[in-house]
Amino acid sequence: MTAAAWDDLAARHRGREPAVAPAPGGTDAVDALRAYRVMVRAARPFRAGTRFRALPDVRFLVEGGRIRTPGDLLPGPQDDTAERYASRLDTRMEGNGRLLAVEQPLLLDHVLWAQVRDLVAPLWERIGHPVLPVVAELALGEGITDRDGLRREPAHSSLVWVLHGSVTVLPEHPQDGHALTAGTGELLHWPAGRPHALRYGSRTLALRLLVPADDRLLAEAVKDVVAGLLHERRSHDNVPYLPYPPTDQEGGAPEVPELGAAARDLRQVTGDERLGRILRVLWARRVSAGALEPAPDPRPSVTLAPEDRLRPASPVVRMPLDEEQAWIWAVDGHAFSLRGTLGERVLHLLQQPGAHTVAELCAEAAPGRQAQVAALLNKLHTLRGVDVVGRTDTA
Repeated sequence: MTAAAWDDLAARHRGREPAVAPAPGGTDAVDALRAYRVMVRAARPFRAGTRFRALPDVRFLVEGGRIRTPGDLLPGPQDDTAERYASRLDTRMEGNGRLLAVEQPLLLDHVLWAQVRDLVAPLWERIGHPVLPVVAELALGEGITDRDGLRREPAHSSLVWVLHGSVTVLPEHPQDGHALTAGTGELLHWPAGRPHALRYGSRTLALRLLVPADDRLLAEAVKDVVAGLLHERRSHDNVPYLPYPPTDQEGGAPEVPELGAAARDLRQVTGDERLGRILRVLWARRVSAGALEPAPDPRPSVTLAPEDRLRPASPVVRMPLDEEQAWIWAVDGHAFSLRGTLGERVLHLLQQPGAHTVAELCAEAAPGRQAQVAALLNKLHTLRGVDVVGRTDTA
């Protein structure tokens, strides 16, 4: 997709207009085989039975509704390609329509997650990074109209990359526009506030992103942070049980001291600078993840050798934490804090052409501080902010 096409999509997104456009990178923007294999991996525990409140979440739908315990209708080890899996279900289900949908599958595979983050980065650069997480979903459909779950959610706009097959949006109300169809290698945008169904064509594999659009979601997100801080402050308390009518009143309004104390703690939590710092850390993490949360786990920690040659990998997001030279560093959805300017000098050197050894980067520090640089480089490597040239033992 050209810069002009991205500009047009950004304008349509801001203007809440439906659109179909050539997808950035075409059919190679997302590794379709890798995406299918991630779906197989996500489905593995669901073959044994339904799981609740688990991510990734797996749903299997037919025209009559959702099958709660699909068992071996889900892909297994024998289904090494999407086509082989579809052929098996054609025989098993006699050609009836079906849909396998996996919510938040990207956390299982960093390579696929990074591909999708790179895919949406040009859009975020134009419209701004989402303040709330974006919900990602992989869908494998065959001749079915899906009216279940997130598809009807009016609080999110939809971005659908069709990796193979076709997806048609069917508005529920005539005033919400007409049906739109995207085929292989195309991107479909559908604005928030317009309930709809999705019609999947034959052998369809699609990536769907739900971008938060309703400001009520923002209030819910802040409330969750405040509730966590309040629980942390009051975790030693039990819920009180009080007599009614109150026993110590002389005709006045009854006091409920336990609720009053919780209210005072709430005022302190919301007025504390710590709340602002936590929200800044969450924002830095979200920007570094392209809003694709949950992010994959970091690499296993290793100790870099002085001769290891490093090159930049995932972008490092830096944001001031306070007025005392403390900074938030965030990489791939994970964050840590750092003080002073030494880290900035090391990062600047890393970004110069060529690979740099750990020893060369440590030499940037004054004597006695080289261990701090080594620790920073190990941290960046664990979070995938740097790669070791020639090393293939870490993903």
